[in-house]
Amino acid sequence: MDSIKVSIIVPVYNNEKYLKQCLDSIINQTFKDIEIILVDDGSTDKSASICDEYAKKDNRILIIHSENKGVSNARNIGIDKSQGKFIMFCDSDDWLEDDYIESHYNNIVSKNVDIVHSGIYRNFYKNNILKKNEAAGVSSELYIHKNDLHKYLEYILETMEGPFLTSYAKIYKSDIIKNNNIYFDTKMIFHEDFDFTLRYLQLAESIYISKDIKYYYRAILGNQGLSKRNKANVIYEVSKYHKELNNLIKPLEYSKNLRDYIEYKFVEYYKLVLKKLIMIENDISKSERDEILSLLIKDNEFCEFVEYTKDTIRFYKYLQILINKKMYSIAFKLIKKRL
Repeated sequence: MDSIKVSIIVPVYNNEKYLKQCLDSIINQTFKDIEIILVDDGSTDKSASICDEYAKKDNRILIIHSENKGVSNARNIGIDKSQGKFIMFCDSDDWLEDDYIESHYNNIVSKNVDIVHSGIYRNFYKNNILKKNEAAGVSSELYIHKNDLHKYLEYILETMEGPFLTSYAKIYKSDIIKNNNIYFDTKMIFHEDFDFTLRYLQLAESIYISKDIKYYYRAILGNQGLSKRNKANVIYEVSKYHKELNNLIKPLEYSKNLRDYIEYKFVEYYKLVLKKLIMIENDISKSERDEILSLLIKDNEFCEFVEYTKDTIRFYKYLQILINKKMYSIAFKLIKKRL
């Protein structure tokens, strides 16, 4: 490979059913100066052999077989191995339009920005049948200087929170990632890409959001990923998202309305922690449940959230008071009553 302009990193784990469609969409891109880094995260199905098969057909493919340590670790391996000036990510069950990479590359070069975002098509499947599809993106292109981000952030998050903050459907500058040691947090299971992109955006001077949509996201209805997550991690993950989103706006001259918008978004996110506690009620002991509640009210981000919203959303403040007084059973009864 004489010229590598773009590295596209694909973490792979037990995805034999959809992997070929993903890889075909990448190797057939109109933009050719790419390296394709496939990180097999200890797959136990045929995914690893499919990766090997494609690597034999296309010398732009670098395959790395690793132990199963999760998607964040796999992406981090890809970052370390990448040689391109720009970095992109693709999930192994998704697929791309033929000019997806070319479009993003041309935009980041011609617009002279630090990151390019685009929308996505979401495709929801159940039992291999497409049940619903929808587009998430902006209606017109946006060029945003860092100092003006606060003017657009609420609109962007309301319109395309997922595509704006996920690691896919965008192109990053490799030197910003590597020079600042921006890696995926391996302690996170969901929103790990939100965290990654938010830390990158804190260093980006300029952003371009394209109205083009060329990325197809596959969602399998009925997958209960949240039910498998450790409860303490859910606290950590929601709070990390809260922290980095606030870190993004702190240097900006943002309005109270934007801060209100962000804080009230987390009403629902912190409900995830509490709803999960109800879901596992019969699977953990009372002492384990009390420990999770204690972890929650000791979390700095949660405490800041409660303090900011205490005059308008009293539920969380009451919960904090009860747990501080070690009245765990009453606190849990309040959670079940309210949720």
